[in-house]
Amino acid sequence: MSTPTLPNIDHVRKLLLYGGPLAQLQGELVKQPGQEISVAVLYQLALRHGVISPTAAREGLALLAAAGTAGDTGRIILEQVLAEGDFLAVRVMR
Repeated sequence: MSTPTLPNIDHVRKLLLYGGPLAQLQGELVKQPGQEISVAVLYQLALRHGVISPTAAREGLALLAAAGTAGDTGRIILEQVLAEGDFLAVRVMR
């Protein structure tokens, strides 16, 4: 099985993550060395699913597992989505 190609994130500076009952800012993921794979995976999930749902989070965790040790921050975010059963909206900052 081949690893899916992740989207180009050259234009992405950071991702803002919104969730909870009031869709408030939950955090941000800044593209910096060591975070590129997390940014690319979360960006792909947002493009593909519109939001990061528990189903999308499972897909993202599988992508991060295929990437190896990279993506720890993304893994934490996605595991939190699964634990809380909530959705995250993603806003791309260029």
